[in-house]
Amino acid sequence: MDNTSRPPDVRASFPDDTVPTLRMVFWELTNACNLSCAHCRARPAKERSSAELSTEEAKRLLDDIAAFAQPAVVLSGGEPLVRPDWAEIARYGTVKGLRVLLATNGSLVSRDIARQMVEVGIKRISVSIDAAGSELHDRFRGVQGAFDAAWQGITNAREAGLEFQINTTVTRHNLEQIPRILELAVEQGAAALHLFLLVPTGCGFEIADEEMIKPEEYEQVLGWLYEQSKTAPIGLRATCAPHYYRIARQRSQGGCDAHNSNGQRTETKSSKGCLAGSAVCFVSHSGEVYPCGYLPVSAGNVRRENIANIWRDAEVFKLLRDEDNLEGKCGRCEYRRVCMGCRARAYAMTGSFLAAEPYCVYQPRGVG
Repeated sequence: MDNTSRPPDVRASFPDDTVPTLRMVFWELTNACNLSCAHCRARPAKERSSAELSTEEAKRLLDDIAAFAQPAVVLSGGEPLVRPDWAEIARYGTVKGLRVLLATNGSLVSRDIARQMVEVGIKRISVSIDAAGSELHDRFRGVQGAFDAAWQGITNAREAGLEFQINTTVTRHNLEQIPRILELAVEQGAAALHLFLLVPTGCGFEIADEEMIKPEEYEQVLGWLYEQSKTAPIGLRATCAPHYYRIARQRSQGGCDAHNSNGQRTETKSSKGCLAGSAVCFVSHSGEVYPCGYLPVSAGNVRRENIANIWRDAEVFKLLRDEDNLEGKCGRCEYRRVCMGCRARAYAMTGSFLAAEPYCVYQPRGVG
């Protein structure tokens, strides 16, 4: 499908300095996937959708992004490698001067694919590893052999000289394995380990009662991550867990930008938790623009409007950019400007993306 009727109005420069810089675009190239992951933020399909942006629409989107910002662009899915023109799209983004990354389950990253990724300019891939062994990972991913296939994909990427990171969704069943997953990431030469705290949306909604850890456990795992960040030889980050940045400031007594003993950058004072709509956005396979992939409140569609205009003018983005719009204890919290709470989790569990973060145990000063 190629829609050419979109109005040509493009505001590529923003004189209003209240409009924040777009730093990262997560782009669902396709919702098709070769796995059936129990905790997927979407509802992946076995077949590609006819609603996907065409190759030409994809290139036009990259043109529009590059015209007003220079964000990193993460090609994701589903499984982006299911789409046959993924390399053409990645190469085009690279030519436009964008930093192109790719998020994959790893199982389709053959040696040839890994070499092709390097050739088209992909700077890093992220590979999802959700357990320290095959039994639990394969159960999560819905396909026997997924664990071994993911690690073979990682091996192929490493041998091709392609930087990779490990993404792990933290659940009740793998909580005790997180330290070992960090060890594996270090042993295999990963550039980073990113821990994702489950948001009950998409497939994740159906397993939330069974798999979401308790708020107190959130606090413990984020505290552990902060302590590990002081000495870890690779980068560590918490995703969908903005209260990590409150914990970092509490433990560092205010925090400062620094590097740990192994030269890895620590994220404290100048970092922020929830960046949905204020530094990042998500583009679905059909062109819908959302604050993030876990917050299904549309800001517009790139088939109808230039993404620059959406980024500037969408009401949902404007609401998310002002911490004083937060409700409940988040609105009264002294850490709200560095945390924000997870807006997607608030929306999933209360129906309001401005409501208090449901999985934060911290009580702001003066709040009982």
